[in-house]
Amino acid sequence: MQLEENQGTDTPKPEEPVIQPVNDGRTEGLDRQAAVPGKQEKPGGFKKMPVSKFQKIVNTITLILVCLVIGALAVLLGLYLPKLTAFNKAEAELARLAQVESDYTELQAKNSKTEQQYGIYKTISDTNLLETALIALDSTKISQQLRYVEEDLNTLKITEFPEIMQRLQSQFAKVKTSAIGNPKSALTELGKFNTDLLQLAGNLQ
Repeated sequence: MQLEENQGTDTPKPEEPVIQPVNDGRTEGLDRQAAVPGKQEKPGGFKKMPVSKFQKIVNTITLILVCLVIGALAVLLGLYLPKLTAFNKAEAELARLAQVESDYTELQAKNSKTEQQYGIYKTISDTNLLETALIALDSTKISQQLRYVEEDLNTLKITEFPEIMQRLQSQFAKVKTSAIGNPKSALTELGKFNTDLLQLAGNLQ
């Protein structure tokens, strides 16, 4: 009887409700970090500030200005370099022409001096023939050589030594005056004339 009473009174007790912790989101990240083994928490740093509209405008303007400067330099170089090359070529050509002109002037001066020396030596040669005619007392040859020497003397155009040229003209006039009537005196004057010619030739060397 007692056993039956115990069995009759053995009724199951009602289960107590289990209270679950409320997750408001603040501890969820910490739980996840704790759940990953070996993961270290990153130290906190400065947050990257967003670029303002003004700064974007400034950057854009700066980029445009840099592009404009580069374009201007490219245009200037494109226009300036060909002109510089042409100028250098023209300058080199002018230098070459100046050198050619200088060489021509130098050659012309040498040619002029050569012609003068030729005229002097031709006059000396005709003077020697006149001397031979005076010694031989050949009036025909004397007249002929007097004419040749006079032509040679008139052909000489030497402005560097005007005093010698005047002396030659004066001396030859004496030779011409005494050549027919006094050949001996003419020979003396002709010697002086020949000396002046040799002096002139030496001055031109």
